Amino acid sequence: MSVFKTYSLESLGEFSNRSEKLAIFERDPVKGADEFFQKIMINKFKIKGQVFRNNSYNHIKSLIESVVPKKVNSEPFYSIWLKDMSNMCKYFCDFLKIESVGFSLGTKRVCKRYHVDNVPMRLLVTYAGKGTEWLPDKFVDRNAYENGLPNESILKNPSRSKFINTWDVAIFRGGSDGLLHRSPDAALNGTSIMMRLDHEYFWNEVMKHDFR
Repeated sequence: MSVFKTYSLESLGEFSNRSEKLAIFERDPVKGADEFFQKIMINKFKIKGQVFRNNSYNHIKSLIESVVPKKVNSEPFYSIWLKDMSNMCKYFCDFLKIESVGFSLGTKRVCKRYHVDNVPMRLLVTYAGKGTEWLPDKFVDRNAYENGLPNESILKNPSRSKFINTWDVAIFRGGSDGLLHRSPDAALNGTSIMMRLDHEYFWNEVMKHDFR
């Protein structure tokens, strides 16, 4: 089985001791989210930074305040969103037993080909738009992937692919035997808002030097 699904953040912590390559904490979208994010997505943006567990709310607020229109940062939903991202950063710090995470938030997704993340673990939340497309192992041609062949060779039946729902919290296993996934066509051709969290080591070694 490729995925471990849970309905509580506490149970999600069991993933570290399990064999699945993907864990999903299923959540219902928060009321008012669509209307709010439509206002945010008017301008495309990509933000990266280091967020520490202590004071994560203010760290995130300072990172994103330059891209949030002034007319919406006073709306009640803005603080709800900040609190959710802050809680996810705190949770992932506790999950990985670290003091900070590499934080990335943006409207544009560019990973067209199925791939595996070159990190042990990665947390994703899609707040608006289409969520990440992922592949159950039993439908994947791993040799085709390793030999650099196109998506059509890696997954011969497109109906077998799966998608992360909006607001769901997903943790991917990476590395040589990690989960194959990509940005869905709807996100490649349109806009979305996705948050990505990585181990502080990945931030120190890769993210802070990459501002593409």
